[in-house]
Amino acid sequence: MKNPFILLLATALWAGGGAAQTLSVFADKALQPAVREIAPLFTEQTGFDVKPSYGASAALAERIIRADTPPDVFFPTEEAALQQVVEKGLIDDALKRNVLRLPDDEPTEENPAPEPNYVAAAVLRDAANRLPAMAFLEFLGSEPARAVFARHGFALP
Repeated sequence: MKNPFILLLATALWAGGGAAQTLSVFADKALQPAVREIAPLFTEQTGFDVKPSYGASAALAERIIRADTPPDVFFPTEEAALQQVVEKGLIDDALKRNVLRLPDDEPTEENPAPEPNYVAAAVLRDAANRLPAMAFLEFLGSEPARAVFARHGFALP
């Protein structure tokens, strides 16, 4: 089933004319199998191509901070890497979503009910393809994407 928000966004973008846009996504290498499967599903549904780049979250964060042209979406598995980019003011806080849930920390005497840990994806403040990036962020929470994540052993929020 196609997400109405994503379809509406894609229609609005296509109505604007112009060449097909290619979305740049920096994703942690641990997410590569899932993102490789999700990207063509997103393209099929929206018409927007996805060009993923993979690496360690910290290394990708450094590339974003130093880049003249940042990616459109950052999808790290390490909260510290995302926080580093947030602290530099490069992430649009309104466009950050928890996508996956990490295994909970073991309860301890000091912390009998630990907070859940999440993997978030975010749109960069200066994303060249902001609207497609927003659609991709929304798509990561869609049923087709959630099914892919589940098949690859990721927990869902």
